[in-house]
Amino acid sequence: MDFDCEQRDSVHFFYTLPFSKKNALIETTWISDLSNPSNQDYSLQLEDYIKNKLKIKNYEIKFKETGAIPLFYPKNMKKINQMEIGTAGGMTRLSTGYTFMNIQSQCKYIRENFENIQKVNNFTLNSKYKFLDNIFLKVLKKNSEKMPQVFFKMFNCPPNTIINFLSNKSNIFEDISVILKMPKLIFIKELF
Repeated sequence: MDFDCEQRDSVHFFYTLPFSKKNALIETTWISDLSNPSNQDYSLQLEDYIKNKLKIKNYEIKFKETGAIPLFYPKNMKKINQMEIGTAGGMTRLSTGYTFMNIQSQCKYIRENFENIQKVNNFTLNSKYKFLDNIFLKVLKKNSEKMPQVFFKMFNCPPNTIINFLSNKSNIFEDISVILKMPKLIFIKELF
């Protein structure tokens, strides 16, 4: 996550995921109000980042993708003959945007319970993660200028710890390890 870019009173970062020596996914991400048109010049942002930050002059864009992740949990109510999956089914971790692995777990649950699906509860994320995500989102909303440092501290945990935490597989010791890395005062304020 590269926060060394224009923030425009929001949270903005780039990240690069290389697939080979010559191919990579480069993404610009804004955590912002979608109605703000000043944040929507994505093509220009990417072009500037590739040329001036990554120092790549000759490149070809093979595919473009846009999307928006809502920063709230949808109401996931049980309906007759209908089950929401993915983001609509509450599978997105609001603090991270992680969804894919949660959809896999949700689909496995549906497959395993298909014969009795009307009698079982909807698959949901662990309430611990929903609680922590809601606190994180409050901090994000009120402290956008501090978020680069918050993310930096969070990712300063051991790799397995942060991966487990972000993937909803962390134990209490890993949770505490991540929480202890966070700036305490701004998070404690959002508890109350």
